[in-house]
Amino acid sequence: MTRIVDINVFPVAAPPTGFGGDARNIAQGGPTYANVVLEVITDQPGLKGTAVIFTNGHGLLESCDFTRSVARRYLLDRQKPLQVDELHRDGNLGKLAKTFLLDSDYSWLGSVGVSRMAIGAVINALWDLTAKLQGVPAWQLIADMSPEELLAFIDFEQIGDVVSQQEALDIFRQAQHGKQARIEAIYEKGLLAYNTAGWSGISLEGLVDQTIKMIHAGWPQIKIKVGASWSGMRVKADEEGRILSRDDLDRMALQAANDDAERMILVYKTIDQHDTRNRKMTVAVDSNQVFDPRSAFIFMKSLAEQIYANNPAHTIQWFEEPTNQHSAIGHVWIQQQLDNAFRDYNPPLHVPISTGEQGASPVTFKDLMHAPVFGSDGEKRSIDVIQMDYARVAGIGDNLAILLLAKKARLEGRDVRICPHTGGIGLCEGMRNVQAIKQALFGSTNNAGVEDILEFVAEEVRSVHEGVFINPAIVIDGYYQMSRTPGVGVDYTDEGILNYRLPDGKAWQATEKFRELAERFTLSENFYS
Repeated sequence: MTRIVDINVFPVAAPPTGFGGDARNIAQGGPTYANVVLEVITDQPGLKGTAVIFTNGHGLLESCDFTRSVARRYLLDRQKPLQVDELHRDGNLGKLAKTFLLDSDYSWLGSVGVSRMAIGAVINALWDLTAKLQGVPAWQLIADMSPEELLAFIDFEQIGDVVSQQEALDIFRQAQHGKQARIEAIYEKGLLAYNTAGWSGISLEGLVDQTIKMIHAGWPQIKIKVGASWSGMRVKADEEGRILSRDDLDRMALQAANDDAERMILVYKTIDQHDTRNRKMTVAVDSNQVFDPRSAFIFMKSLAEQIYANNPAHTIQWFEEPTNQHSAIGHVWIQQQLDNAFRDYNPPLHVPISTGEQGASPVTFKDLMHAPVFGSDGEKRSIDVIQMDYARVAGIGDNLAILLLAKKARLEGRDVRICPHTGGIGLCEGMRNVQAIKQALFGSTNNAGVEDILEFVAEEVRSVHEGVFINPAIVIDGYYQMSRTPGVGVDYTDEGILNYRLPDGKAWQATEKFRELAERFTLSENFYS
């Protein structure tokens, strides 16, 4: 019998290179891709379950401490040892995960943030461990489960108004038809992927260069950051002590649209000139939540109209995170306003709204995909694209619930695309499993036949995958390649830990600047206790 004998929690991070960053942090040199790493140690030599929580650097100390506390409570401080060898049977893994989520002590902290991510890490580490014990990839462990076993993962308490247990069971039963063929297709072809090229702060020449490189690398889609000048105008106004009126904000949104229109039109022209494929590379945009809903609408209406006027064939795949993640109604309102504004365009003009990388629970996604139209006879609205995260929610159970909610929205006629977030170290490795589960159960497209697509993060100056993880995420010709290696795939290599463990990793000791940053991230005498 396999027993859990210890846990190990430690910080790993890749120093900032200036790559990436949204409109608010590019001046700081780009993000620090950082992980809380949880390892669940067993009495079997070399056998452990691993999970990661992503942060941007600061917050590692608090996340490590809380994750260590939660893992000890659930895994070590138990009256009866956990029957690890039985987790794959009879829905036991799902039932256990649900008991963690229903812990009344942690519920008082709220179902968002550090506490929920820590619980999710414990659940994901057990998922990884169970898959390794069974000798299968983590996604296939779930995909091969019976409808009843899948049902056991999901807490229906807050989503039962949208999908009942019986409805969910029927949906999972229907998903069994053709499932084996879809599983084989995942191994043979992989999962459709896109990359980010147009980071805030780079020159127009750099933007063109990145776009050409993405074309030559075979990417089917890129994402461009927008809204940087809006953020700059807001910061400048604050520094000058100016009080902005609503008219001021409207003018600033229009100015920001003009600024980004130049960049976007240049990207489309570059694609037209250099992409000789039958299916040219497409483009999405991302503002990283910098706008209020009205400003987001004004900004995107103007930006989309300018791109359309230049060439109606140049479409925006989605407008990502137009406003604060916690405002589901704000996102649905922006989607509705844009749909109304573009209703009479011929050729059609449509800008899908997307969000979800900071969505902490299925409840957020319920509101994003099943928003009631008040005063109507049961009509519902939805944003067009959801982008849940591997580490932000409470593990695989939450992500299964989100996939279920998306499938229910599709069954009700809303063309929701499922295009998860992976913008951080370890997230590509983790989230490919969730997307593979989605594809095995529910297929690769929405109702309109538009393919779901999964984000990928790559850097020119270093790898954050190969050499860092034992089973790294690999994309070839625009598709994630799915191996048959057991587990989730977030185990670090010895070299990865040697380079990136905080504060003493080789990469962190390479310069005085990085040494000082590492000390700030881990400034606590009890950090490793």
